[in-house]
Amino acid sequence: MKFSKRFLAFALIIAITLFGKINNWNDRYAAVDTFRGAALNKDVLYPLMSKNLNDSSKLRVYINGEVYASNGQDAILDDSLNPVGSLEFIRTVMSGSAFMMDEKSALIQITSDIYELVVGSRSATKNGEDIELITTPSLHLGEMYVGLEDLCKIFGYEYSYNTNAYSVNITIDKTPKLPNVYDLRTVNRVSFIRNQGSTATCWACASLEALESSLLPVAEHKFSVDSMIKDNSFKLDESAGGDYTMALAYLLSWQGPISTEANTNILDELTGETKGPEIHLQEAHFYDAENLDDIKRAVYRYGGVSTSIYASVSTANLNGSSSYNRATNSYCYTGNSKPNHDVVIIGWNDSYPAANFSTDVPGNGAFICQNSWGSGFGDDGVFYISYYDSNIGNQAVSYVKVDTNNTYNYIYQSDLCGWVGQIGYSKEWAYGANTFTASAAQQIEAAGFYSLGHNTTYQVYFVPNYVNTSTLSSKELVAQGTLEQAGYYTIKFDQPKTVSEGENFAIVIYINTPDTLRPLAVEYASDSMTQAVDITDGKGFISNNGLDWESVEDVAKANLCIKAYANNVVEVFEGQ
Repeated sequence: MKFSKRFLAFALIIAITLFGKINNWNDRYAAVDTFRGAALNKDVLYPLMSKNLNDSSKLRVYINGEVYASNGQDAILDDSLNPVGSLEFIRTVMSGSAFMMDEKSALIQITSDIYELVVGSRSATKNGEDIELITTPSLHLGEMYVGLEDLCKIFGYEYSYNTNAYSVNITIDKTPKLPNVYDLRTVNRVSFIRNQGSTATCWACASLEALESSLLPVAEHKFSVDSMIKDNSFKLDESAGGDYTMALAYLLSWQGPISTEANTNILDELTGETKGPEIHLQEAHFYDAENLDDIKRAVYRYGGVSTSIYASVSTANLNGSSSYNRATNSYCYTGNSKPNHDVVIIGWNDSYPAANFSTDVPGNGAFICQNSWGSGFGDDGVFYISYYDSNIGNQAVSYVKVDTNNTYNYIYQSDLCGWVGQIGYSKEWAYGANTFTASAAQQIEAAGFYSLGHNTTYQVYFVPNYVNTSTLSSKELVAQGTLEQAGYYTIKFDQPKTVSEGENFAIVIYINTPDTLRPLAVEYASDSMTQAVDITDGKGFISNNGLDWESVEDVAKANLCIKAYANNVVEVFEGQ
């Protein structure tokens, strides 16, 4: 019997509808596996089921008895209904190093053990020896997903799965130790060496090199330092210098990064060809010198980490500095001067001899750092900085989530200069609200904001049809959670919210950051570096209790750093 394409499509729609109303898929499968003779085999049925289950977040993953709540789909059901985890799940939950080697293969490292996996193949390797996986790795939005049972076997964690409840239980009794030596150069995750020459552009070089490292080895990019300096909203030239917050403002506002074909000399970029942003930075983490292991783990998980140091000479030649040992390419400054130079941490060596430094240090150990003074400096542009350096690890940034798939096509914002200062009510918590006008019929799908300390709890609300601050009382909770690390985060809504063209809407956040008296990030004209801040493009409000609101532009001459991300509404026409 022949069936028309329209009939078969109708059959699939009916089947999906039936599945959406069934609580126990496995027990009821036999009742709906056919429709008037049109058999739905597993190759068709299971992908439909997994999509429906994933869209409705049916899979529950428990880590040591607590529900794992991710900002996205880091743990899902694959097309065979197996629980699988993304590389981000491996990095975040299992504390391993995991990244794509190319478009179809990935590497997972646990201390000294290295696993290589290939999409579509149950055959993998551990330290070069063949092993067999239980679940075939699959690809989703350009990233590999690995069976959770396989991951638990690899990491030595306890695993159980209730197929009826779609419930996974993982017991993690220990966190894998970091290796004593780790070098991103050995896994092809180091950007090319730049030469800033006489320009004050180390901050831009370090930021872009760390960003490029986070995308390697699967994608090799050369981003324009010239664009980061000239296309941002600070209106400063290359002689003014900058810092990591300026780099973040440029990247998070989608003003860049811009790809370039120019060579490694920054001055030559002026004549290089460039093209518009192909990627969007959506999450970055911040670190300081108080816990250097956090920085090591960030390098291990995500790639190069930019950091500030004090370079104890005024030129790009450390050979005349008492803090630099040219024979061993090692550096350690132990004075009280503030940072004046940015480099990228690309690895570490816990056993690097203290005797290699020209100054006395109390112990062994050094970070492996990439500089922007050309390949003639150090070991082909790389040198060692002691763990006991006064500034290493300060103002450190890791580029954690870089969107290469155009997850969001539109951004609403008023903080083009990003995080300049903080505002609050001398308490750990505060409410902030930014209002926007929809440029088209769109789905508002996520919000972005800064977490200015550890263990920040947040609640994100959406307000449609905003009129005035009294409208904010009708806010609807769309996301909530806890952010362990300081940084900038893009938080996906539980469900997208539709707005019409010209409709005013608001994003409201409640944020509670321990040991912080002003938990909301703002942009404002604070000094000569930020005089170009424009607060006329925003309409934001702050509140102590979520009921009484005051204009942040009026009380602080500032804009709140709260963004919204959107996509166009997809219209479905009858007959298509």
